[in-house]
Amino acid sequence: MKHTFYKYKQRLNAFIITYDCKSLRFNATKQNIQRVFPDYFHIRCFRSVPLNDSRVHTSSNLIAKKVSSNLLSFIDLWTYEIAKYSTSNELQWSFIFEDDVNFVPPSNFSLKSYINTIEQLMDHPEIQSKHGFFYLGICAPTFSNKTGPLTNKESNNTLVSRKGYGWCSHGMGITTKRARDFWFHMSSYRPSPEGGIDLCLRQYSIRSKNEYYILGSNVHWPSNTGHFGIAYQDRKRFRSGMN
Repeated sequence: MKHTFYKYKQRLNAFIITYDCKSLRFNATKQNIQRVFPDYFHIRCFRSVPLNDSRVHTSSNLIAKKVSSNLLSFIDLWTYEIAKYSTSNELQWSFIFEDDVNFVPPSNFSLKSYINTIEQLMDHPEIQSKHGFFYLGICAPTFSNKTGPLTNKESNNTLVSRKGYGWCSHGMGITTKRARDFWFHMSSYRPSPEGGIDLCLRQYSIRSKNEYYILGSNVHWPSNTGHFGIAYQDRKRFRSGMN
């Protein structure tokens, strides 16, 4: 089934960060994305920064090296790669997923897909022009009490998006403009040099008071985890890439 794409004639770009573009992790994530966003994304593989890259943490600890690779991969993708594939304007949206992502079934909210759901956020004036960023999933969030939630009418108001901050970086939407300057703004707050991108985002949100919407912030799934949102890390199938 074909869909009318948000503002553009072509599909939006979705990048999967992975060590191996032919791996089970990559292909499973690709299938999961296609299931809930049918015919919507041009899915691209983005290879993680190798652990032997000269920029990676010099520690002999493997986890420290992987966390460093994770951070550098996001910086490279945001700053350079997204702009290479942006063909419309500075407000064109791209999406980034880590290679262990799965999604809460849209049918849980009487939806066939999440296409109109993300378009509602992409087209929201504050999100599009001011934030240029939102989460599809997050871990252990702290929600803002300063602003009210956004509700998705097509889900009979059962799907809610609130501002907040937290941990994890497995699913996000970002504009070309925000991607290009995000790390510049984030690094000016001197984030922890030992942390991954999720820690940097969390620290930046707390210190700058810039909080971002989480799509499905009222959805705690799987219920025995700290995941909130429509996207979650599928730990039943894949262990953390940081281990």
